[in-house]
Amino acid sequence: MSLDYTTRPANAQDYEFLFELKKAAEYDAIKAVFGWDEQIQRALHHQEWHQAKPTIIEREGRPVGSYLLEHHSDHLYFGRFFLLPEWHGKGIGSQVLNQVITQADQLRLPIKLCYLQGNRVGSLYQRLGFKRVSHNEQFVFMLRDVGV
Repeated sequence: MSLDYTTRPANAQDYEFLFELKKAAEYDAIKAVFGWDEQIQRALHHQEWHQAKPTIIEREGRPVGSYLLEHHSDHLYFGRFFLLPEWHGKGIGSQVLNQVITQADQLRLPIKLCYLQGNRVGSLYQRLGFKRVSHNEQFVFMLRDVGV
């Protein structure tokens, strides 16, 4: 299934949407691993916002998700990948990730990522060629080599 979507850089008007998106997408996983503390999560969101602005994923002009792609000399780092729950399982996540994979392959760079233990996104990453390279009590770390 292919759904049309567009992407754009996040701007100041997206700040609160991005916090609510993360909460909608990861509340259960964060609660299970760390316990959900609204004040701590807002502080982390503030810190992440000032470190790097993500890309907003839109469908029919409405924001439905986000991701961050960081370029490093020897790899791309893919993170902050969230979709509103009503868009899970509809193909947008696969399309976005395949677009990033194409870009990485063209640059001849592997992709690194990590996700919270218990988050179901791991199955999507495995399906698209990412391999688990390590883990700890909180996170799973994955790598996708070039051209896999």
